[in-house]
Amino acid sequence: QIVTPGILDHPLEDRNTIEMQAITALAHIRACVLYLMDLSEQCGHTLEEQMKLLFNIKPLFVNKPFLVVVNKVDIIRPADLSPEGKALFSRLAEESIPVLEMSTVTEEGVVEVRNEACDRLLAHRLEVKMRGKKVEGILNRLHVAIPTPRDSKERPPFIPEAALQKKMEADSAKKKLERDIESELGDDYILDLKKNYDLPEDEKYDVIPEIWEGRNIADYIDPEIFEKLKQLEAEEELREQAGFYDFPESEEDDEMKEIRGLARQIRKKKAILALNAKIDNTKKPKVSRPIMKKRERSVSRLRSEMSDLGVELDKGRTHFKRAASEVRTPRPLKRKREDSEGRVRSSSRTPRDESGIRDAKMRKKVKKLGKKAQRSMNRQARKGEGDRTIPSLRPKHLLAGRRGVGKADRR
Repeated sequence: QIVTPGILDHPLEDRNTIEMQAITALAHIRACVLYLMDLSEQCGHTLEEQMKLLFNIKPLFVNKPFLVVVNKVDIIRPADLSPEGKALFSRLAEESIPVLEMSTVTEEGVVEVRNEACDRLLAHRLEVKMRGKKVEGILNRLHVAIPTPRDSKERPPFIPEAALQKKMEADSAKKKLERDIESELGDDYILDLKKNYDLPEDEKYDVIPEIWEGRNIADYIDPEIFEKLKQLEAEEELREQAGFYDFPESEEDDEMKEIRGLARQIRKKKAILALNAKIDNTKKPKVSRPIMKKRERSVSRLRSEMSDLGVELDKGRTHFKRAASEVRTPRPLKRKREDSEGRVRSSSRTPRDESGIRDAKMRKKVKKLGKKAQRSMNRQARKGEGDRTIPSLRPKHLLAGRRGVGKADRR
């Protein structure tokens, strides 16, 4: 439904943009246009004004389904109009404009108006589709040719006897599956996997051991297995003589061989260093007093060994370089920091719950672990780690006294 404000107040030429917007919207949407008329003139406009408006806006709906609906027929019908009113309605009949009657009070003709509007809209949309380019391909597929009988003679379909016999042979040659046997026997069906063995009937169900006299029975199923083995060995020998398995050596230059040998030495050296680091990180108890030991590793030795292998170590961005600089740098007696106002004040002591925490990510993880550790105590309703209270396991107020009628469920 589209509201048309001020459509009856002044002519079409004098309307503004907002008033014309509803009329143009009706012209552009794909719908059925219903023009409602009030013959009783209780809407405040005469029948002549309503007819004038109808023919004023009718050119906008040339290619659309258009219906004139006469409302309030419970008050007055078109047949009861004066001769002047009937003359106005005769013009609608001359221009082939369909007129329908209805009453929203008694609901007379409402369903008929709806059905007529839907039918006209559907027919209009089909007509638009029929004008399109794709309609030819669709119509060719929808066309069904029905042959007309030439005479009264019966011509039933004819199938040759040979074709019928061949079809019956194909149906009979179909193998009967275990599923078919199971559906026939029902609960009496027993799966038998040995009935299709390629053995004589008296040997099908013999118990065959897997190992007999130290030999695998499955290796001697085939009686010609040794002859086949000799053929395979002869074929393999011919392949070896023909050089089937001789892969050509990769043609590498001296530089590539040197690079591969150097990479092999680097991998070996890294494995030795990792093994030494694993030995040093052992968790076995150590002697408290220092025992002087020959120094096996040093920065200079590592740099010289790596240079021999062709690896140049960066002198500035090494972890041992940073560690050495941190050791040499003396720790200040008092750390100072500057706040947002520019005043220098001594830094406060780190809280115990934040000592040893590197960053916010680690602090979040520590809090999560603390909550997880507290969960078991919260489930047991303890006040803390030192709460070892043992509650009364046999409360006297529930167990003392004689039990009367109706007390057995609580004592």
